[in-house]
Amino acid sequence: NARNCLSWGFGEKAPGGQRDLQISVSGDDSIAMEKTVCALYESSESAAGSCTEEEEEGECSLAAQKPIDVGLVVTADGNSYECFNGETSEPLSTVARVDLGCNTRWRFLTYDVWPIGSVIIAGSTAEGYNFGVCRCPVEDKNYEIGRLYLAGPKMGGCGCKQGSGKEEKVLIGEYEYLQADEGKGHLFQDVASNSNAEVAMSDKDLYPALQKLIADHLSEEDRSTLERITDTQVSVLEEELMKQDPSFLRKIFSHERYIPHPTLNNKGLHLLRCLLAEKIADSRRRQRGYHKHPDYETFMRDGILAKNFSELSSEDIQGIMAMVSGFDINELPPIRWVDRPVKHLAGDAQYQMHVDTFHAAYKIWIYMNETTVDQGPLNFVRGSHRNTPGKLEWLYRMTVPPATHVLKEPSIRLDVDETELGFEPRSVMTTSAKTTFVIADTSGFHARGMAEPGTIRHAMRIEGPYDGGLPRKN
Repeated sequence: NARNCLSWGFGEKAPGGQRDLQISVSGDDSIAMEKTVCALYESSESAAGSCTEEEEEGECSLAAQKPIDVGLVVTADGNSYECFNGETSEPLSTVARVDLGCNTRWRFLTYDVWPIGSVIIAGSTAEGYNFGVCRCPVEDKNYEIGRLYLAGPKMGGCGCKQGSGKEEKVLIGEYEYLQADEGKGHLFQDVASNSNAEVAMSDKDLYPALQKLIADHLSEEDRSTLERITDTQVSVLEEELMKQDPSFLRKIFSHERYIPHPTLNNKGLHLLRCLLAEKIADSRRRQRGYHKHPDYETFMRDGILAKNFSELSSEDIQGIMAMVSGFDINELPPIRWVDRPVKHLAGDAQYQMHVDTFHAAYKIWIYMNETTVDQGPLNFVRGSHRNTPGKLEWLYRMTVPPATHVLKEPSIRLDVDETELGFEPRSVMTTSAKTTFVIADTSGFHARGMAEPGTIRHAMRIEGPYDGGLPRKN
């Protein structure tokens, strides 16, 4: 029974189990209601016109509403209220309400973090881009409300109109966004799912397809490792999966980073997905002849490559991208480099070693100048992109229910030293060449290097919705 983690409602009081979504604001008109988030529409009639009389007395679902912007409730003339987004006002129509069962919260986001996990979709811009709700800091420890862009040219930015009549300012870090627990409600979106979101397969074909993948790609050694860690035979897990609804099997084929289930993760579901994704990518590379690439052995061993960018042609870069990913050349994104600065902040969550997801994910940087330890460059654990027994044992411990931390942050954080899992100590990716091209599989353990707060490090990244790297595919 999916919950509406966020809905747009009419009336003065939220129904039981819900509360109005509020933020701290400043201003001369400050009253309790002005802290409430509201929705703006293409026309004032579109909001009320999309709801039935019954819904107007209670809730009006987001799916029917399609707000194009968000704002804050303000007083219009002392007796009525309007929804103001920092630029324009409309008569107040609906206010945001959150379901307490979704454990919604404001999450602080630092620089260069993508995908953004557990976003609640709040609406769609006039151009058709989905957005969530974010808040931008202003003076006196207060906030303005804004849109967290989930697609389009502003993807990953929080757009706020800070002050009456001002143009929108898009922040790429140091803002907060509205988050819910992983998998709560049909308005939830894990923005990691930015490619191959739909599984193009009929319901009846899902079952034999999964069975064939397990049979073709899991070795006896893989099966033995899984059975030792989970105390469950792979055949037993497979039988349980065959009993699930097609909608659940579609999640297995998707790149949803973690699939909650009361029993199947105890039997090794998450580990199975990790191993299948790795083995199938290995097979694809060999089928396409990428094992003949001169950097193949190094990448397969380490999970990261660093090359002198000035010595690489466009064809060289495409060849490296295809080899590491196993993608066909036609699947690679167009290469347009953009500067993406990183500002170091005290207590940045990116300082902790983590994996981005269960399957291989490829991020790319070009460091245009010499990079030193003081600038806090990428830290990477070589070889940790492979699902070794030590890494699988750790993943199992982290993903068995209740896995509260994984529901909140599916980019799983490392809670032990990497050497305890059998890996060498992390490498600090300093560079001496003037321009260095780095590509890494961030399903391996990686982190942002420490630096003094306020330090800014520049790197060129690939423009587009894939976190400066390649499309994420399971």
